[in-house]
Amino acid sequence: MLKYKMHPHDRKCVMSGATIQLARARLIPEEAADEEEHEVATKEWMFGLPRGDLRFYLASPANGMILRHDICNMYCHGEFVLVPTFKTYLDIMKFMRGINNRKDDDRSPRRPLTVLASPNGFYRYVFIAYSKAARALQEQLKLQAQTDEDMNGGIHPLDGNPCVPGSNLLPILECYPHPFSISVYADKAFSMRRRTPITDQWYTLTRRILEHWEQQLIQPPQWFIDEPKLGEDDDELSATEASGYWLHSSADKGTAKAWAGNGVMVHVDDYKEHCWKRIDLWVNSVDPDASDPDAPLPSIKDPNTTHLHTNTFQRSPLQLRRSHRIRAKACPYARPSPDHRTSPRATAQCPPYAPPSPDSGPRTLPPSPPRKAAYALRYRDVVRDPPAWAKRDGEFPTPTFSSNDWAYFCHRIALNAPPA
Repeated sequence: MLKYKMHPHDRKCVMSGATIQLARARLIPEEAADEEEHEVATKEWMFGLPRGDLRFYLASPANGMILRHDICNMYCHGEFVLVPTFKTYLDIMKFMRGINNRKDDDRSPRRPLTVLASPNGFYRYVFIAYSKAARALQEQLKLQAQTDEDMNGGIHPLDGNPCVPGSNLLPILECYPHPFSISVYADKAFSMRRRTPITDQWYTLTRRILEHWEQQLIQPPQWFIDEPKLGEDDDELSATEASGYWLHSSADKGTAKAWAGNGVMVHVDDYKEHCWKRIDLWVNSVDPDASDPDAPLPSIKDPNTTHLHTNTFQRSPLQLRRSHRIRAKACPYARPSPDHRTSPRATAQCPPYAPPSPDSGPRTLPPSPPRKAAYALRYRDVVRDPPAWAKRDGEFPTPTFSSNDWAYFCHRIALNAPPA
């Protein structure tokens, strides 16, 4: 039997608001989870529960009511009954049609169990009092009256006939138990009391709700029945496994086995020896006189540092190599070469400029001036003027990254930066 977990609504009576002398009325007995496998699967399918979740639902707050002790005794003895309103019944039938119209191979998520609740999480039920004490409780609590929406406009949902006069005088109680559980308990209460034409209206609605799983009007698909139940594939750990170590007796010492990481099963003692050997190899390969890799880089201006420690951080005197591809990407509008203007192709495309004269032919336009742009080798302060991709792409690498881009991306430096 699952332990019942305390719910925030369980700290007070849902009717009187009392916080002491409370009792819980269980609506659907927990033995319902021990029925035949097909019956349990049918309820889980119609309730919108995962496979094997019926037992958890029966132990949840949706299947119980926290009432003051005396009110709970009245409810358990059928002195008053809670039944879904006409509006709630229509919502339940719409919920059932959504399940019944599904194809057998439809594995999409179903509507959850709480879809019938109002935005505040409560359901509306009609309060039907049978005893004098229940009617006195009704007057004491001053329950709210039914609305026109609760009464479905005064039309009974089953036959479409007008409701029996006086049906709208029954009050409404808002609480959090689910209508499926309330209907099961209401059916038992109706069987203990004499019914009237007014109460028969809600009794027929209650029976119509229960018939869906009692007569199996909706059959769950086979794939849902064969699904593993909730928690069925969980592995239970022993106390020693859960604490993170193995407990072996003296007779079993040295016989336990473990994986060595390469697919070979070895003894635990051999595996420990193997690990110690690997640790020894790593420790012996570390230079004890090596500098701290996390230490800050030494400055060239520091007089305490030698040339040996700083020569690796100085700029190389060799000229940086620049390819035509990098030059074209870095400066697509670079100045033309000196011999560009004198080439035959350039002369044919853009003839030399000649001043206008009366004897000259049609006027020729002067060539466009060269665009002023930075040379590829000219230094650019990427800290103050970062590249465009740093803002556009959120500083993520792209397939068109050049060497300068990778230098700024990884180290926030420029390859052609002047020496420090």
